[in-house]
Amino acid sequence: MQFPSLKYGVIYADPPWQFKTYSDKGLEKSPQAHYGCESLDEIKRIPVEFAADNDSVCFMWATFPMLPEAIDLMKAWGFTYKSGGAWHKKTKHGKTAFGTGYVFRSATELFLVGTRGKPSINNRSTRNLIEAQVREHSRKPDCTYDLIEGLFDGPYLELFARQTRPGWDAWGNEVGKFDAEAAE
Repeated sequence: MQFPSLKYGVIYADPPWQFKTYSDKGLEKSPQAHYGCESLDEIKRIPVEFAADNDSVCFMWATFPMLPEAIDLMKAWGFTYKSGGAWHKKTKHGKTAFGTGYVFRSATELFLVGTRGKPSINNRSTRNLIEAQVREHSRKPDCTYDLIEGLFDGPYLELFARQTRPGWDAWGNEVGKFDAEAAE
């Protein structure tokens, strides 16, 4: 799979991290049970710094157990961690979702924002909380695209993408996986 050769104002990523599981029961819910995962070193070797414009943003999903690795990955890709927020995961009935976890049962997932150079921020009144329903394993809320587009200028590149979106370039081995669901 060829990596994009353009320069992007936003790199949006949901890295396919490998997680440690402590039981066979945990394997059933792990990322490895749903899609191919990569080691941190493999993900670091993706040449993201060559796709990032001089003034650009990296918007990256992370989990609490992988937070140090996520910040390290952002740095390896040429970005300086600046801020972040959380997705408050809800059930289809509007209740707080009950996820997996090593200590706490996760009801949120983190997003991190890093910069390279001095990208413009178009809206300084955006809150760092997304409240949205959980869907398929690891599928992120569609409103995340709107949040990113409202905050930062493109062009936009989604790494490890599983659906396409007008105005965005998508890269990954599952591009298009959720396109039918997104059209509904």
